[in-house]
Amino acid sequence: MKPKVLFSYILLCLIWGTTWIVLKKSLMDGTPPFFGSGIRFMIAGTILWMIILYKKKFPPFDPLAIRIYFQFGVLNLTISYGLTYWATQYIYSSISSIIWSGFPLTVAIFSYFMLPDEKMNQKKILSLLLGTCGALLVFVESLNFSGDKVPFGITIVMIAVIVASYPSVYLKKYSDVVSSLHINAVSQLMAGVLLLLFSYFIERDLQMNWSNYNIFALIYLTIPGSLVAWFLYLWLYSHISMSQISYIAFFPPLLATILGWVILGESLSMLAIAGGVFIILGAVLINRNG
Repeated sequence: MKPKVLFSYILLCLIWGTTWIVLKKSLMDGTPPFFGSGIRFMIAGTILWMIILYKKKFPPFDPLAIRIYFQFGVLNLTISYGLTYWATQYIYSSISSIIWSGFPLTVAIFSYFMLPDEKMNQKKILSLLLGTCGALLVFVESLNFSGDKVPFGITIVMIAVIVASYPSVYLKKYSDVVSSLHINAVSQLMAGVLLLLFSYFIERDLQMNWSNYNIFALIYLTIPGSLVAWFLYLWLYSHISMSQISYIAFFPPLLATILGWVILGESLSMLAIAGGVFIILGAVLINRNG
């Protein structure tokens, strides 16, 4: 792996591994979940639109492109991220990251039904079994965590992962219709508007705590967490293999778990760790060549 590629790979893992604890601590410090996710996407979408205006290469708005923007913006960003933000109030940041590491598994299921070239083989079946067992272990262990809403929070994050899978596969099916810049600019701005509307009606009684930390968290989750991370991820697709890409599903949850334990005192039982390992192994295996 070339130094530039290796540096980008490590940087992406570090960013995605640290966003979970930054998000969790921000929620603990008084950031309303829908407002926090909405303002993040609003700012990121605005910056991307400024880049589009500078380049004067405007996104297409034909019916297919609009469907892609709508599905990605509403399902992937508005609903999925909104649910993840809300649920992470009640569960460990490490648990959220572990559940999201199973995203490749749910994508594989949708791909089987939506993409004609995607076949189900023994390796994929084993991956799905590992991921399912891991999710069940994490959920069962959540019943022992303190807090009445912990099992519900874990269930909500699992739903968020499933909701995000469909538009991702749909985008892959029509990947030549819109560029990554255009889909991120339109969808992130759309998600920002929708989430802020939700916040206005649902979180009217909650006040944003504009502490120094929450301002830092907003900047970090918007610039490195949204803009830089997605750019690096898409750039790496053309420089390394899918099997190497798949390992990105392993490192962020590992880093998030360590940081959650050291900084927030999030200690996981062996059963929860075993469930996380099963989910991550399934995610890695399903993307391995051969």
